[in-house]
Amino acid sequence: MKFILLLFIISTLISVVSQFKYLKRISNYKKTPFKPHQDKRPVSIIICAKNEEVNLSSNLEFILNQHYPTFEVIVVNDYSTDSTSEVIKTFQNNYPNLRLIHAIDENSKSKRSALKLGILKSKYNRILLTDADCKPTSKFWITEMNTCLTKKFNCVLGYSPYEYKSTFLNKMIQWETLQTGILYSYRAIEGKAYMSVGRNVMYQKSFFLESENFEKERGLTSGDDDLLIQNIKDKSKISLCLNPESFVLSQPKTTWKSWWKQKQRHYSTSPFYDKSSQLFLGGYHFSQFLFWSTFLILCLSKEWMPALFIFGIAIVAKSLITVQFEKVFKVPKSVLWIWPILEASLLILQMGIGISGIFQKQKSWQ
Repeated sequence: MKFILLLFIISTLISVVSQFKYLKRISNYKKTPFKPHQDKRPVSIIICAKNEEVNLSSNLEFILNQHYPTFEVIVVNDYSTDSTSEVIKTFQNNYPNLRLIHAIDENSKSKRSALKLGILKSKYNRILLTDADCKPTSKFWITEMNTCLTKKFNCVLGYSPYEYKSTFLNKMIQWETLQTGILYSYRAIEGKAYMSVGRNVMYQKSFFLESENFEKERGLTSGDDDLLIQNIKDKSKISLCLNPESFVLSQPKTTWKSWWKQKQRHYSTSPFYDKSSQLFLGGYHFSQFLFWSTFLILCLSKEWMPALFIFGIAIVAKSLITVQFEKVFKVPKSVLWIWPILEASLLILQMGIGISGIFQKQKSWQ
């Protein structure tokens, strides 16, 4: 049991020190200051839509009413069977910068074909991607993302939290989104970016077309955003935008079944990450597993008292760190009150999703 206690102490130190390291790097990250007379080059916003009449009706207006001099919004209708096209045509009566394009690859399992078509048809060299179920949190979304796309950086990773709802599932989603944001932000700052959030990312058009490898990924139902980052050879060209006015709010899943299916699709991409990223993520999740599993074992042994003492110190330390992350990523405070429960629950669910993903393959991106 002494060995288990030692493992628990080691995993606790790794967990706390790692979180502190992430916080320090992210908090010290220099944001590109906005300058009133900064060059605002034209931007093409690309949205791939498959049966999104409801979401487009609710969210498209927030994108079209951005405070930015010149931009177009391209919606690529990926063989929708609902009224997606009709919704777009209605908006076009008031917004001449809104374009509707129809996908040409009906057999595509992912949105890669539709996405590439939209980018090839775009007028401008700055490409900003989002999804139909998303809306910017401010009217300066384009401005803030564009500010970070400089001569030095050809790709900007944005952040996209989920709309808050007072359910345990939603709190779980909020917590996972925060953890994901922390990890990919830290790695991007370190010059080792491994993923992006496809609902809020910006590219130079030429940089995107040089990096994409969609033809060889046709069999995959997801991961177009992550694998494109994986294909970028010079990760120093990737920047990060964490200004709250650049955030894009997304609609969360509202049932456990739909969330589980979404996570299976997302996690199916991780085997295609580079070895360095796999080791980083594997180490992060393993240290979490070690922390909670050894603590549980010790609670059922004679070493429960020192284990409980160490656990208490760890919870206090990580709580203080998490509060600081809230200031950066704007997490609902009600989530922070129960973060230990959310972390332990998410770890169990992630293991279940990983195992089930071995036996269940996703057939479509929607």
